[in-house]
Amino acid sequence: MIEIVGLVAAACILAASIPQVVALIKHGGQGVSLGSWSLLLATSLVWCAYGVRIESPSTVIGNAAGVVAFGVVVGMLLRNRLGTWWPVAAMVPAAVALGVAAWLAPLGLTAVAAVLLGFTLALPQLVESYGTWRRRDLSEVALGAWRLLFTGQLLWLVYGVIESEWAIVIVNVAAATASAGVLLLETRNRRALAGKG
Repeated sequence: MIEIVGLVAAACILAASIPQVVALIKHGGQGVSLGSWSLLLATSLVWCAYGVRIESPSTVIGNAAGVVAFGVVVGMLLRNRLGTWWPVAAMVPAAVALGVAAWLAPLGLTAVAAVLLGFTLALPQLVESYGTWRRRDLSEVALGAWRLLFTGQLLWLVYGVIESEWAIVIVNVAAATASAGVLLLETRNRRALAGKG
């Protein structure tokens, strides 16, 4: 039963990449934080290694899929901003190295790395969204993506509480709080821009 909660949480977070990919294809990504999506990718790599270590199928499956989905978003952002695919090609061995390091590290260190990455994953987007809101600039952040991330983070929080996996609890309290901040700022900015026009 609890693994179903984890799988639904993973599906929400995985699905979060879809609205952002659509927005990137249509508009190019103004206001979208490369830092946050890169941290989502790194976080998924580390949590995948952690899931292997604690033998949690939902953690492994969800985060392995997240690596692919977030890798696509990061790749598209890099391509849109730099005009070339070379940085995307360099991203693959770096991602593999991070995943292997997290798998080989002591479990406690992997958990700490996962928590620290999770704490920071939404912060670059929160800062970007705050700046966009202050300037009243157009943002191409997909609200659907952040709603799905927020929902997935809340479900992972429930999973962590039930399983007494405090690393999962702590990271998802922080990540959900930051994601809620992104949603608040982006929603307020859109309302303000709609009121102007």
